[in-house]
Amino acid sequence: MSSIPSLVWSSRESIRAQLLSLLETTPSTDSKLRQRVVSLLGIFGGPEDVPLLRALLFSDLEDYSVQNVALWNGVKLGLRLSGPELARLLARESPHGCGGHTHLGPCTPTLEDFIPLATTEETLSVIETTLHEASAYKRARVLASADDLHLPSHLVERLYTRWYTSDRQVLAAGDVYDRRANLDVAVAHRARPEAWSLIEEWLRELEAEDLIRPERWDLSEEELGRLFRVAPSLHRRALESLLLPPPELLAHFGLDALLRRLRRVMRAASVGEYRERRISPLPDEFPQAVSLLVEWREARPLLASLLCDFNLSEKVRRELLNALFDHDRARVIRWAHVASRYPDNAPLVRFVLLRAARQPEPGDRALFLAALRGPDDEARAFALAGLFALGETGAGWCDRLTSLVHSDHPRVRLGAAACLAREGRREWLPLLRQEALEPSEPRLRAEAVHWLARVDAEASRPVLMKLLAEEDSFARGSRIVGEDEVVWALSRLRSNEDLSALLDAATRSWSSPLMLRVLRYHLARQEGHPVEDIPPPLPRWNEYDVSPS
Repeated sequence: MSSIPSLVWSSRESIRAQLLSLLETTPSTDSKLRQRVVSLLGIFGGPEDVPLLRALLFSDLEDYSVQNVALWNGVKLGLRLSGPELARLLARESPHGCGGHTHLGPCTPTLEDFIPLATTEETLSVIETTLHEASAYKRARVLASADDLHLPSHLVERLYTRWYTSDRQVLAAGDVYDRRANLDVAVAHRARPEAWSLIEEWLRELEAEDLIRPERWDLSEEELGRLFRVAPSLHRRALESLLLPPPELLAHFGLDALLRRLRRVMRAASVGEYRERRISPLPDEFPQAVSLLVEWREARPLLASLLCDFNLSEKVRRELLNALFDHDRARVIRWAHVASRYPDNAPLVRFVLLRAARQPEPGDRALFLAALRGPDDEARAFALAGLFALGETGAGWCDRLTSLVHSDHPRVRLGAAACLAREGRREWLPLLRQEALEPSEPRLRAEAVHWLARVDAEASRPVLMKLLAEEDSFARGSRIVGEDEVVWALSRLRSNEDLSALLDAATRSWSSPLMLRVLRYHLARQEGHPVEDIPPPLPRWNEYDVSPS
């Protein structure tokens, strides 16, 4: 890696020239580097690079990952495939397995991925031939997605005719996935009377375990009503699974019975989460029950009792809090205030603090201050982050920080040091810098980087640069948790030195969606295009265990 020339941020044309030079001197055996370079050409290249990308796409010397990136970037830059070229790609097989996603670059493009690339009569003919030779299941998947794939009407008619006359019989004799593919086609084309008749026929015949949840079909209420009338078993399943609107559930169960059912679902979800080291699945209706409890006004008293029920598992109560936080944040904050009086609620209060500290609002301040006064160090760490984001200041605040910066808990210590640094106490910055360079504690390292990016990015540039240059830290499987914090911090500094470091890292050793977004952002900004600022990455505090050890 040390022999790779460093890239320098400048104009689009200059960066493109550097990438092309690097690609030319990189052997085809170094597929990782070539894949990264070709990926960056999708940002800094242009239509003039289409011939090169076409050559890479069809080169037998290139790794499959390089070919795939060349394909998608080429299409973005204007690549159009001929019929023979498309046929060659459709016949191509990857030497890599996609099961564990161990290969570089995108996974094998599917037939559906290639269909939008067929923009001429010649390439459409290739698609037709491929579909003619494909399995009935593959044809059904394409036909079910005909609208999304923008298939030409004549091709839709041919596929539909074949499905109706022969493919549906083949699929009907297959496994449950084949039968569901049949249903998907019929639902997608339900405007045709014969397709609707088949839906009704199949729903009558399907066993209960084969029934698909009808809400996945995006049917109108009128269409659902028609189905329920011809397939009572489907209606019963929708009722038992709590899939229907509250008025229908109320009409069927009655208020008291429906509330009892919701309670039973929560209790069933709490029982035996772990048995013999095997996780028991949640009841099928659990997500719908959570939604009803959170959104349905009549269920509010029951929800309140469930959140305070120590007989329910922590996991179930956390799911309820998580859903309620998105629906009624203030209510969750009030709950946490009261719940913090009971030590057994500590993990759940931490969870609420975590959610609040990620994107704090002024109404959260009292909860943060209460947590700061409490005995729970993890809760204090989240509270410090929330109060920092809300701009907490003042003499009393600094006094409290001066005490907390000597805490035995490392996250509290780092948060207090960062807050003091923002108050002008720069003597605490070395603590953050030292922890950011400590490889033995990756999560604390990420926490330190998070704080440096917000209080001292300019003066800590050498630390951030060192982190960016540590290729081993960003290798697959061992990248530091705070990698995006480094990228965001250097992006905010905006100097050519900082952008060169980011470009070099994206080429030399690693990349991420945020890295690519940052490079696109600064190129657009440099060229005078309107562009929105990139918000800071959300802290990945969920990496910390908020449950008791």
